[in-house]
Amino acid sequence: MTSIVEHSVEIAAPVSEVFAYVDDYSTTKDWMYGLHTMEPVTEHTSGVGATYDGVMKIGVALTSRIQCTGWEQDRLIEISSIKGIRNTQRWTFTDLGGDRTRVDAWISYSLPGGPAGRAMAAAVKPLIGVAIRQTSEALVRNIESR
Repeated sequence: MTSIVEHSVEIAAPVSEVFAYVDDYSTTKDWMYGLHTMEPVTEHTSGVGATYDGVMKIGVALTSRIQCTGWEQDRLIEISSIKGIRNTQRWTFTDLGGDRTRVDAWISYSLPGGPAGRAMAAAVKPLIGVAIRQTSEALVRNIESR
């Protein structure tokens, strides 16, 4: 079963600064709730083809190898899993003028079926709202305090 989460946040910073911060994999653990590890497996760490192994702990440990499948400077970052828990993350950036940026996140994920998948879904579902709220607050706080 596939679940989709969408969320938007406004940040008091220019779009180029917000995009650069989100695009920098080394900062991701600082703002993405539950992200335990994020390690590059390719030499290039930005743009289409950049690939990472990651572990997210939200009730249970969710492991994936993810790859950048869409990238447009100051506009779009799309990451899709190529191994492990199926997920796609699409981050779009809109310049609102006056050094304000809107970030729209669209996240789709699928957990395994059967009893194990149902147990994982039951553990993860209550934490999704907390994860989104914490991620948004950390992203805004970290960028606006720079």
